Amino acid sequence: MTGNPLGYVNAYLLREPDGYALIDCGWDVPDVLAALEAGLARYGVQLEEIRDVIVTHFHPDHYGLAGRLVRTVGARLMMHDIDARVAYDRLSDFTITFRENAQWFARNGYATGNDGSIKDEPARYSVVAPQRALNDGDEVPLAKGSLRVLWTPGHSPGHICLLDTTNSVLFSGDHILDPITPHVGTWSGQDDQDQLGAFLASLRKVRATRAGIVAPAHGRPFNDVTRRVDELLAHHDERELLVREALGSGPSSAGTIAAKLPWTRRHRTFAELGGFHQAFAVAETIAHLEHLRARNMVTRNERDGVLLYESGSE
Repeated sequence: MTGNPLGYVNAYLLREPDGYALIDCGWDVPDVLAALEAGLARYGVQLEEIRDVIVTHFHPDHYGLAGRLVRTVGARLMMHDIDARVAYDRLSDFTITFRENAQWFARNGYATGNDGSIKDEPARYSVVAPQRALNDGDEVPLAKGSLRVLWTPGHSPGHICLLDTTNSVLFSGDHILDPITPHVGTWSGQDDQDQLGAFLASLRKVRATRAGIVAPAHGRPFNDVTRRVDELLAHHDERELLVREALGSGPSSAGTIAAKLPWTRRHRTFAELGGFHQAFAVAETIAHLEHLRARNMVTRNERDGVLLYESGSE
């Protein structure tokens, strides 16, 4: 995906009783469609043989091409109902979403500016309703065995993983990545929601599958889901300690706290990040603060239109 910092998204092809299922599909742009068709051709499969498109979550690099596949080859779209609603609310008019995000960040002590740094490109997706809503525990039949749906909120409210129980393969979307850590942030419209708490609970849920192979949406497939889940849990424990240290004893906004933290695996300063990544950093900081607040470890009050967090009693 030209212009995406991650470079590409993995699309997985699985044989169904009649045709094929595709897990995730990239942006709706010509080079992505061409790459998909070339990848299918290497296995002797044509685009028209895709019967189902299963989307792990609503983000455009996973959902973007689904609308075109529904319209052009008659594929059936499957995704969690929560993310289907979020896609309609957040992607139908991204100008409104962009404005709401800017207002949300201002309430959290961070000015995004007007450079479009957190504005997505609407041409890279089209909003389409799923023909089948997937819920936790549902089964999608394959030619051999089936996929079990695991609802794993956190990276998005309706994120799902898919477990091939026959082959012990977990298609993890963006829920588990290696070596990067999935983004878990609190954005506009998610006030008073513990996104990080949901994500950590979902990690423990997929850990219990003990899947032999994890097939993520970015990066190479890897072994040992237990190892990677434990690493991610430890990472968030470490980040929580840093957030609490940056919070100090006085009331502070999420923007102020984010500016004190190291970012990325290279431990870059907040000022070294571009506007796009600064916004994501603030959203992740809010998620940590809200997780602390859900456990009564910090309090939150509003002063002059800015949300301020303060250390409380454990």
